[in-house]
Amino acid sequence: MSRRNGRGGAGTGMPHRSAVLVLALGAFAVGTDGYVTTGILQSIADDLRVSVSLAGQLVTVFALSYAVSAPVLMTLTANVGRRVMLHGSLGVFLFANVLGALAPGYPTLLTARVLAGASAAVYMNTAVAAATAMTDERHRGRAVAFVVGGLSLATALGVPLGTLVGALGSWRVTLGLIAALAALGIAALALTLPATPSPPPVTMSARLRVAAEPAVLLAVLANTCAVAGGFTVYTYLAVFARDVTGLSAAGVSGVLFAWGVAAAAGTAVGGRMSDRRGPDRAYLTGVLGVVAAFTALALTALLTRFAEGPATVAFLLATVAWGVLYWIVPGAQIQRVMDRAPAAPTIAVSVSSASSYLGVALGGGLGGATLSLASSPFLPLTGAALLVAAAVLTARQMKEPVVSCAGGHRHGVAPPPSDRPSR
Repeated sequence: MSRRNGRGGAGTGMPHRSAVLVLALGAFAVGTDGYVTTGILQSIADDLRVSVSLAGQLVTVFALSYAVSAPVLMTLTANVGRRVMLHGSLGVFLFANVLGALAPGYPTLLTARVLAGASAAVYMNTAVAAATAMTDERHRGRAVAFVVGGLSLATALGVPLGTLVGALGSWRVTLGLIAALAALGIAALALTLPATPSPPPVTMSARLRVAAEPAVLLAVLANTCAVAGGFTVYTYLAVFARDVTGLSAAGVSGVLFAWGVAAAAGTAVGGRMSDRRGPDRAYLTGVLGVVAAFTALALTALLTRFAEGPATVAFLLATVAWGVLYWIVPGAQIQRVMDRAPAAPTIAVSVSSASSYLGVALGGGLGGATLSLASSPFLPLTGAALLVAAAVLTARQMKEPVVSCAGGHRHGVAPPPSDRPSR
């Protein structure tokens, strides 16, 4: 019992800090794998002799697999211990990336991405739950932030580094390195992960009841549109950057790195903005800001015909602005859905997370269609249209008061046992 509570529970340190950091390492591997494909699409397309838009569907199937698998697999495995879930999901994730690295053709790689998405969904949901259970009330938020921070670090560092590795060597080496990270995570978890109690299972009907709440449903729909808009461009950012600026593969890695650093800044800015102005206003500010950045990117694509140097500078500035503004959105969205489902905040967040990956899948699909039917300069226009839809839905929702259902339930949604703090 003393080990589970940890020495830091009564002192100043966070209990089981090393285990939480290892969970974050796994999140870093998962996040890198989820997004790094965007930077190596051209290499994959050339190697497997498929179009870039078809290669982009590898991002779509990963995200779609994640979105569908998260609620289904977490419900089916509700009675399985967290230790088994973490090791098992990382093991499947490792296998999926090895399979992808060795894939002889597109169908095998597509299958590997489906497996990777499903295992990533199980790992991330279980990792957040484990971090919550192994720390005390005072350090719980920090522990979750550490784990989720692994995803942010993947955006800032993992994706550009993976892209650079793919440019200098092969996209297969990139997937192999992600598999090596997963193996390291499995070994480290075996050494650091304490025994943690499993929460009462959450049924699929409970998840659906929360998702069907009108206020939650509208917030989730807006989020799906916002994320789809962002990933319509981000999925093909490497292709877009080369078309507009003529940068080399190493230069494109630099663009992705700049976007990742901007994303980290946006996450910090978004947290403060949500606290000061409220999550709805912060969310709307981020969405409208990205619309403006995408408009600038579309104009930059026109400018490059007349002045390539200034166009490159304008492209980089607009991309950095986009990264900052877009990453205001995720943190604000978490608060938005929690405010609208106070009786079941954990389930609401999981539903919102699934909607984000559904948006990634939708954005990848629409971006691929845009490339096939038009050209890369039209990507930001397609993305901006989706973001405008998200802004309209958000503005409409802001006119309605947030109704608290604390202490009771509304529309039949009762607080599930898993949303009570772990003891």
